[in-house]
Amino acid sequence: MILIIAFIVTVISIICCKEIKKPVVRGIFAMVALFNILIMILDGSFTYTTKYKIHDVASYTSPDGKYELLFQQVGDADWPFGHTHARLVLKDGSGTIDKCRFDIANDGGNASPDLCHVTWKDDHVEAVISGEEQDDAQYILEVNGDGSH
Repeated sequence: MILIIAFIVTVISIICCKEIKKPVVRGIFAMVALFNILIMILDGSFTYTTKYKIHDVASYTSPDGKYELLFQQVGDADWPFGHTHARLVLKDGSGTIDKCRFDIANDGGNASPDLCHVTWKDDHVEAVISGEEQDDAQYILEVNGDGSH
């Protein structure tokens, strides 16, 4: 919401800057536009960091070395004491095979390597995710990309 208001005020200020001929008034509108641009940058950075930024938590390599499972946190945990948003990404040498997103109920704490226990099988990988406020959840990602989440 702040981003939208700041954008609208910025557009109006820039239009006013072009239309008004008095230098003092133009300067005021230019400063308002600059201030709102800074607000949009700060709001965008905060939103990206708290909701979308990927934090690598742990990496697990298959015994044969062909596959890698990444355990990642997406954004920050919901405040206060909310869910932690995370995902598992299964990769091989050519790129991503499969991924799944989930939430961890861990009293608002960030994801850590001790929350994920990985077992490699011939045709899939099993990841068991633990949390203080949830039962263990098992996720199976198959190497052919048809995993059950």
